[in-house]
Amino acid sequence: MKTQIRALDVGLTSQRLLAVAVLLMVWQLVIWSGSLPSMTPGVPAIATAIANALTSTLFWTSLAQTMTAAVSGWLIAVSAGTVLGLVIGSVPTLDRSASILIDFGRSFPVLALMPVVIMVLGATAQMEICVVSLSCLWPVLVQTIYGARRMDTAVVDTARTFQIPRLLWFRRILLPSATPFISTGVRISASIAILVSVGVEVLSQAPGIGRQITLAQQAQRWDQAFAYLFFAGIVGWGIAGLLNLAEGKLLKWNRRTND
Repeated sequence: MKTQIRALDVGLTSQRLLAVAVLLMVWQLVIWSGSLPSMTPGVPAIATAIANALTSTLFWTSLAQTMTAAVSGWLIAVSAGTVLGLVIGSVPTLDRSASILIDFGRSFPVLALMPVVIMVLGATAQMEICVVSLSCLWPVLVQTIYGARRMDTAVVDTARTFQIPRLLWFRRILLPSATPFISTGVRISASIAILVSVGVEVLSQAPGIGRQITLAQQAQRWDQAFAYLFFAGIVGWGIAGLLNLAEGKLLKWNRRTND
């Protein structure tokens, strides 16, 4: 069995590496064909810029600034979204009353609020954290509400009949029911945090990877701009992978149920 799993892993990894190689080859062929503007860098130029960035203090400083803002905003959103979602989702009257506000809030383009936030907080790290928090709040909040609604009616009736203490009800009924949905919201919002953080830095020139992308673009160093974009994608991909791994270990019982 282990041999079969190892063979599947090797096969899957090979397929993914082949897909990346094909993509890079297509990119280089498009460059050679002259279909893109002459300033567009090829694969060797981007690879060299990536290697140079790894030895640059400026790159690591910018990455740390972006990650600090993204993670801070994400943690605030996860904390607020989880608490609000559990409260709203477990109280039907509150759930019905707040639904219109939640539907409006999650449909609202948070980046449109950025000029207002900049006017209040300036182009600072606090502004970036605020925008990231507002952007990440809705996936966590909505998923947590769905999870809190998921409680089995028979279980709820049983808890009410036996007058189970509120704290025990929260720990043994509400939280296990909502946790898989909270986990999904946390994972989705983590990717959003990186995207929004880099986007805010590009638009506001707050310190971080996004600002370095803009500076490289202005200096006609497109290879550097692509290298920073590559790292932004790698960070988002890495965080999503880590959260998937953590979810797989912490929520084994849920996966077995789904299987």
